[in-house]
Amino acid sequence: MIHTLRLIKVHQPVDLTFDREGLRIDGDTNAKKKLKAGRGCCCIPLPVPEQQDPTLLPIPLLNILSVFYNERTTMVQIHALIPREQDKDTPLDLYKFMYTVPEDKEKEATQFCDVVMKQVYSDVPRAKRIKVLINPFSGQGKAKNIYESILPILESAQCRLDVQYTEFQGHAIKIAKDLDTSAFDCIVAVSGDGIPHEIINGFMQRPDAIKAMSQVPLGLIPGGTGNALSVCLLGPTGGMDPALATLQIIKGKNMKLDLCSVTFADHRYFSFLSHNYGMTAYADLGTENLRWMGDARTVVGLIKGIFGKYKYPVEIAMQIVESNKDKIKANYTSQLNTTVPPLISDSTQDTLALSDPVPQEWTVINESVSFFLSSKAPWLARDMLSHPYALPNDGLLDVLLLRGNTSVRQQLGMFNKVEKGQHVHSDVIEYYKVKAFRLTPLVGPEQDKTSFLAMDGEHAPVKPFQVEVHAGLAHVLSLNGCYVTTTH
Repeated sequence: MIHTLRLIKVHQPVDLTFDREGLRIDGDTNAKKKLKAGRGCCCIPLPVPEQQDPTLLPIPLLNILSVFYNERTTMVQIHALIPREQDKDTPLDLYKFMYTVPEDKEKEATQFCDVVMKQVYSDVPRAKRIKVLINPFSGQGKAKNIYESILPILESAQCRLDVQYTEFQGHAIKIAKDLDTSAFDCIVAVSGDGIPHEIINGFMQRPDAIKAMSQVPLGLIPGGTGNALSVCLLGPTGGMDPALATLQIIKGKNMKLDLCSVTFADHRYFSFLSHNYGMTAYADLGTENLRWMGDARTVVGLIKGIFGKYKYPVEIAMQIVESNKDKIKANYTSQLNTTVPPLISDSTQDTLALSDPVPQEWTVINESVSFFLSSKAPWLARDMLSHPYALPNDGLLDVLLLRGNTSVRQQLGMFNKVEKGQHVHSDVIEYYKVKAFRLTPLVGPEQDKTSFLAMDGEHAPVKPFQVEVHAGLAHVLSLNGCYVTTTH
């Protein structure tokens, strides 16, 4: 059904048309934003970027934040996020259109706004109650500015906000553990991947962990140096756009996310991203003194490791579900094209203790490796499609393994293809789907200063540990209900 409304902008008629395609605005000849010129090298002004007419195409339902009649000003206001260039993967800009309602049309305008808003929020809550956690130290201290930049978007969607800055490492664990889940529709992290890790572990320490995580799903605003989960949900470009990530919080639905229990001899916690040992862990954690280089520091670390022929003696035991790359790829494609209900664990307990003997059906590898890298996420950085067949809720963990007898030339060729995920086709790369694994480093940092272990990108003790997948325990807000499809 088509709904129409005629309004006025400075004596000129403006027609609104609302249907399944979205909201069309006709007659507004001055809708463009006044963009500022940027600054280039030596503060030389750059040309003002070209901008398309935001009313050129209908505004999709997804991009409409609010449409309402203001009795005080007798105007209809439309708040929406519109791409800088239509039909392209460009940043979103917030627009606020305001048009005068002719006399005796107030009731008609109110009814029109009600119809639009009912459709815009037909399957998601309106005016979400959001707990916002901001890590002021994330992204070289830029998280606060990023939040201030997206605050007008949240306000346009009439979200009710409870904002808190994290004050110390582990603060978000305490906040999530003590959170009144009945007071919020979601909890949002403005940070990198560290605060989501803490939020998840705070929830998992609650007696009502599974219920709490389904009631208060996790939302993400990319505000750190590592924003892997955001990239997985929105892609390498969209995952770094705070405006699009905010739209995902406003309009996103619950998507189940597998978690992994990580068990050491003296402690246990949960991860949602990766478990990294060997040269790739060194490239991340062993180069923290080079953070001023940005993402380039990991490349420097990898090159040093490759030419230094770093090897790490280790014992790895895996509960392998599939090891054939062609079958793994086929299963990935099949799951993308079919609607398969995600697996859901009904318990947070492990099926095997770290002290238990390795089951006979597990595969055991006992030799030196260049690296062992497992992940629940396809992208571990926006330019690192490390595990292209990873799925958010298949109950399995994707494992990359490179053995220590690989030549320098083979390693250089393999790492050159990681950005697009083509490295998995290399004969030297082993790719597994597993339910659980146990890893025992045979050389620690006392003997080898390049020996590092990273969990979700953070330091972990280089000691024996075990990882087990727990299907569908967490919930994250998603626009698409799945990770972005990878090309490989």
